[in-house]
Amino acid sequence: MANQVLTASDGWSVARGRLAELHERHGAEATARADKYSRAYEYQRGAMVVDVIASRQRRYESRVRDGIVPQYRSRASAMDLATLAGTAPAWLPLRGGEAQTMREVAAGLLRWGAAHGCGDDEEAVLAWADAVEDVRFAPRLDPYVGQVSGVGPALFAYLRMRSGADALKPDVRVHDALEALGWAVPRNAAALLTACEALAHDVGMSRLTLDQLLWWSRPGTSKTRADAASDG
Repeated sequence: MANQVLTASDGWSVARGRLAELHERHGAEATARADKYSRAYEYQRGAMVVDVIASRQRRYESRVRDGIVPQYRSRASAMDLATLAGTAPAWLPLRGGEAQTMREVAAGLLRWGAAHGCGDDEEAVLAWADAVEDVRFAPRLDPYVGQVSGVGPALFAYLRMRSGADALKPDVRVHDALEALGWAVPRNAAALLTACEALAHDVGMSRLTLDQLLWWSRPGTSKTRADAASDG
């Protein structure tokens, strides 16, 4: 049962009911998408970091997935974290500071892996993503990735999702989806995370499944991800 404060909030009951209906119709597909989400960059964790940092305030499919990431793959000597940590990809079409942010995030993940006896990038990113669960509302408390300049709560969450954690990205897309369900949640990361985690728990799904499912609540959104802009 969700927190009594949340259930008393205007819009909770409507949003909860609509989400339950959405889950009944599309939950199986959303769960399948969530199950394979972290494998999109399996053994390519450097490219994963490029994707995550580049996703901030860009149209994801056209600018990031089909643009920046393929450019990185075509020019970088390898897709692992060590390659990215060794050389900031300043040759990519990025905003000022983003290439350095990518390099520092990769280096931070490598430091985590070395400090905790992880055998490879796969083990390191998953172990890190699970370990920072308790600081997801305050990522700046994480000295490995959260304190890197350019990494906000949404990118921190997105990196965890791609790394294999059960997480949800608290961005404008999620805010708009909750409004479409009937719940006007404040547009800040802590509020969005709190609201979404409560809804996911009450309806009975993982956070990552909810993240995928929310695409179906957006007016005019098909079963594939919209070419949506994301905040960081």
